[in-house]
Amino acid sequence: MKSNTQNGLRKKIRFALLITIVGLVLSGLSAFPLQAELDFALQFSHLMPTFLVDWFTEVKTAITETAEKYPLVLYGYDWLGFAHFLIAFAFIGPLRDPVKNQWVVEWGMISSALTILMAFVAEPMRQIPFFWSLVDATIGAGAFLILWLCNHWINQLKRSSNRSFYS
Repeated sequence: MKSNTQNGLRKKIRFALLITIVGLVLSGLSAFPLQAELDFALQFSHLMPTFLVDWFTEVKTAITETAEKYPLVLYGYDWLGFAHFLIAFAFIGPLRDPVKNQWVVEWGMISSALTILMAFVAEPMRQIPFFWSLVDATIGAGAFLILWLCNHWINQLKRSSNRSFYS
């Protein structure tokens, strides 16, 4: 019989994993309609700081010109979105059995930490502005924190399960 502690931990773990899955799916979906997203965002340019309007305008120009001249390059964004969906599916394992699939959460923590490194090492080589690297790094740090908490709760669940097994 599961204790209230174990049920509470399982709820926290499920919530953290659902946030992770939803975040990955939304991120994946956002990779497809780039031009429409930029058009939408730029409708609110009067509410944005100038540096952000300038960045969105530059990205829109680059996406538009690439789509007109070399649409095949945007195929990479399709695969980017698809990869986010596949990563989200990986978290279904821990959602079903967090103890057995804890390694997926640990892998997610490593991936999130590497996102921060990628933001500050690779993005400058692609002339991505520093403020955008901060955005990407913040997303990576947020994902790491959620998964770290999830991992902590899985460890608590394991300890709690061992105690109840031997009690």
